[in-house]
Amino acid sequence: MKFTIAIGLILFGLAQNSYAGELAVIDVRRNITLSEEDTVYKDFYLGGAGASGLKKNMVVTAVRKLNIRDASGANAFGEIQVPVGQLKIIAVYDNIAVAREFTLLSRDELPMLEQIGIMTGDRIETKGSFIDTSKPKKRKVSEVTETTATGVVVTTTGTAGPAPASEKATAPVSPTLVAKAPEAKAQEALAAAPSQGEKLEKVGDSGNTSTHE
Repeated sequence: MKFTIAIGLILFGLAQNSYAGELAVIDVRRNITLSEEDTVYKDFYLGGAGASGLKKNMVVTAVRKLNIRDASGANAFGEIQVPVGQLKIIAVYDNIAVAREFTLLSRDELPMLEQIGIMTGDRIETKGSFIDTSKPKKRKVSEVTETTATGVVVTTTGTAGPAPASEKATAPVSPTLVAKAPEAKAQEALAAAPSQGEKLEKVGDSGNTSTHE
């Protein structure tokens, strides 16, 4: 019995050490904004084996482990590694690196995720990493983009108001109506002609009556 417990503790310790040794997102922090003009910062703290090998401006991939089970949840079939997005390293310390979101990967050709966005616990994959020296785009509170569950990026604004004239939806014009437009104008012109003739005739009659008198 004691031997079995000892073996279990050893295996548990090895599992904990292997998990702690993985390079992963260990914390996510965001600044508190006081106005809509403040810049939004969201820092991802990376820790674990290989953190000291990261370099500034390096773009790495955040991967999430998904445990696959059957519909009942009783039988496990294994784990898959699903890419979530990319992070750009902005600072490197002894055993910790700080990164910010570079891009979120589309779900069009990747398995869907229950929780969108990079989060604590996601593993960092350095394979396929590259250096990006472009300046990061600063985003204000009124311009922060939020990703919906459908994967569509929606830009939110600080105040709600009517849509600009260039963005207002216009009803589609039927080709049949376009083709009939000249014919309709001609019919209107013909319909208006008799009424004008009648007016001229009335004017002539009134003139003759005044002359006769």
